[in-house]
Amino acid sequence: MAQDVSPSHAPVQRGRFWPIVLLLLLIISIAGNVFLIASFTGIHVLIRTLGGIGGVRYVVVHHGGKSMVAIIPVTGLIDGSAVDQVEADVRAINKNSRIRAVVVRVDSPGGAVTDADEIYHNLMKLRGSGHPIVVSMGAIAASGGYYVSMAGERIFAEPTTITGSIGVMLPGFELTGLMKKLGIRPEFLTSSAAVWKEAGSPFSEFTPAVKSYLQNLLNVDDARFQHIVILGRGKALKVPITTVANGKLWTASQALHYGLVDKIGYIGAACHQAAKLGGIYNPTIVRLEEPIDVLSAIGVKAPIGRPVVEISPSTVYSLACPKFEYLATP
Repeated sequence: MAQDVSPSHAPVQRGRFWPIVLLLLLIISIAGNVFLIASFTGIHVLIRTLGGIGGVRYVVVHHGGKSMVAIIPVTGLIDGSAVDQVEADVRAINKNSRIRAVVVRVDSPGGAVTDADEIYHNLMKLRGSGHPIVVSMGAIAASGGYYVSMAGERIFAEPTTITGSIGVMLPGFELTGLMKKLGIRPEFLTSSAAVWKEAGSPFSEFTPAVKSYLQNLLNVDDARFQHIVILGRGKALKVPITTVANGKLWTASQALHYGLVDKIGYIGAACHQAAKLGGIYNPTIVRLEEPIDVLSAIGVKAPIGRPVVEISPSTVYSLACPKFEYLATP
């Protein structure tokens, strides 16, 4: 016997259809969002994995055997961020047993005294851990750039390299004359015994006594610079240190003549020398770089807007309190 379906049930069934469709669309939307989040997370994890170890990624320059020569770049002004990156590079190298030798690519006019010394210290620790280090100089490796180069067992300068500028300076300016014309009188309040607290400030006079005081501080850092050069170059230095430690810049041929560098050659020759010192043949050569973020990896770029000049408290502080610097300013 056929079942009798009352027409009164049809509207109820049609009424259930759209809620079910909406529920399915909601489920699909949630699943899609979860998939996108997982995809972005996967890309991020992938980038971190390909990036190497400890905030460093490897860019292959030459495919060779299992053993590697790693290139550490020291480029631009030597500051705190440069120190952080070199520290990250050193940690990555120490954790990678395939890296057997290192080339430090220096293209820098120098920077703050302490920052240059910290980079040198980290490179020397790396060298002490059994990694031969060869330095390859780019366009300029001067002052602090030359200081960090002293960590190398061999130093290569390119034919057009400018290097040297051994010395230290304290850049600054004095505003007392201008302030007098404007009717401004600065007032420094210091503790009774701290009579030298304002020495070197642009808002106070550079008297002969102040200049002598600051000069003695500069001479201490200069003596350390010369000591580091003597340690780094050893018998390879062909002239007394006083001949070259006068702040002058030298061409590659002059630097070779004085023994400030070992050879004139490009980075490929430096990599070959590093491989030789590391006892490896046909190495894979990798350049260590900062990791790229997810947005850069998928090609998302920030919109180009008008340049904004910001005067932050740190900028004011750096102008008012200049640092002792191993810096070349030709």
